Amino acid sequence: MKFHNRKTELEEFERIWGLCSVSAHFTILTGRRRVGKTELVKQFYANKPHLYFFIGRKNPVLLLEELSEVARTRIQDFPTMVKFDEWLKFLLNNSEPGTVIFIDEFQNFKFVDESIFSDFQKVIDEYKNKVQVHIIVAGSHITLMDKIFTDSKEPLFGRATEKYVLNPMQFKDISEMLSEIRITNIESQIQWYSIFGGIPKYYVMAEEQGLSGMDIFSALRILLFRDFAPLKEEARSVLTEEFGREQPSYFSILEAVALGNSEMTTIADKSGIKVKSIAKYLGQLVKDFRYLDYEVPVTEARPWKSKKGRYFLNDNFFKFWFRYIYRNRSDYEIGNYDILMDKIQQDLGSLVGREFEKISIQFLKEFNTQNKLPFKFSKIGKWWRKGSEIDIVAFNEDSKNILFGECKWQNRKTDIGVLVALVDKSSSVDWNNNDRTEYFTVISKSGYTKKAEEFAGQNNFTLYTLQDLKRSLTHP
Repeated sequence: MKFHNRKTELEEFERIWGLCSVSAHFTILTGRRRVGKTELVKQFYANKPHLYFFIGRKNPVLLLEELSEVARTRIQDFPTMVKFDEWLKFLLNNSEPGTVIFIDEFQNFKFVDESIFSDFQKVIDEYKNKVQVHIIVAGSHITLMDKIFTDSKEPLFGRATEKYVLNPMQFKDISEMLSEIRITNIESQIQWYSIFGGIPKYYVMAEEQGLSGMDIFSALRILLFRDFAPLKEEARSVLTEEFGREQPSYFSILEAVALGNSEMTTIADKSGIKVKSIAKYLGQLVKDFRYLDYEVPVTEARPWKSKKGRYFLNDNFFKFWFRYIYRNRSDYEIGNYDILMDKIQQDLGSLVGREFEKISIQFLKEFNTQNKLPFKFSKIGKWWRKGSEIDIVAFNEDSKNILFGECKWQNRKTDIGVLVALVDKSSSVDWNNNDRTEYFTVISKSGYTKKAEEFAGQNNFTLYTLQDLKRSLTHP
């Protein structure tokens, strides 16, 4: 499978590399495991002088022997070192200008010899203005990488010249990857994305496992629901490493959120953690681990002060795993895969429906940049208050235009009642009530009844289908 997108990130790396003609640059790259950090950097340095070092958790002497052996692929007389600072100095002194030095899983130095961070800091300080190289260090353990580089007590605090977080891909890019393995139907693509999200490695793995053209349920049996499934231990191993001893509490919270509990009190109740204690865990899952999003109604004037916030799991694969596998781990561990697959087939629509709302927002953002909407919005999101929700609200503070939208992932045509209910709910949205121009939209999986289409034509509605999404979010 070819390398997809990451155009913005590649352009930024090229910009930084150009600056290395004056002095060394030290770039930090973090992001969830499998998100494509290593492939991104390899794509960037493909036609440049480079060295790739992977940091494994092993004896310091053995690791330095291994690193020295790698260095000899470009620097023939590279000696075997016994001290890390001497190794790094020799590397920098003997690297030609413009060399990209990529150190992968950098945080593992903590488990090899923590003093290496101090050595690294001293050498970087000494050589920053003496050499013309681009040092990139990457790490999948996000919280540990943050501590290494943002904790003022750590030796490498403030040493990075750039710091980037590589986020999962949007549906538009994953759609292109799926098309490459002959999954071109937009409904099937949305199902795949709702489970595997924007993590490119999972789609590469699907190709490697011969899943081209397969439906999502056949793919799940190969990737997850058999004894030797390649993703069988994926979620557990990633999250266990992240959470350490606090794993049981975090797992309980993520399971509760994956099952649809979004408010602090209900999450506390379902996870069995006291309300007084859960705020700390939720804060860490949002700010440190970044597995949860904290959202408030989009019209809140001061979102940082709002008490209407809700929590949502932002990683599709982990959401799926907690909802269907971790919750039913006894069946999963003893191999009752057919029982679990039956549950998934019956319930998957509700999981996809939530993701369909997020994909629809991506779709409207795309139309917004293309000026294909009645107005250019400056903010978009979800709105709710007790007893009432609207999937999408977008508005422009200057022009006082506002758009209300509903998303329908169902196997029947959307009828007039959905449109009428949206108009009714819109009157509850407290935003420039006496001075606004209202527009409405519905995005439906299965199209619309004749009555819905007639009502839309008379009431400032725009109706979209999956084919509209396909034209907007996939590449030609």
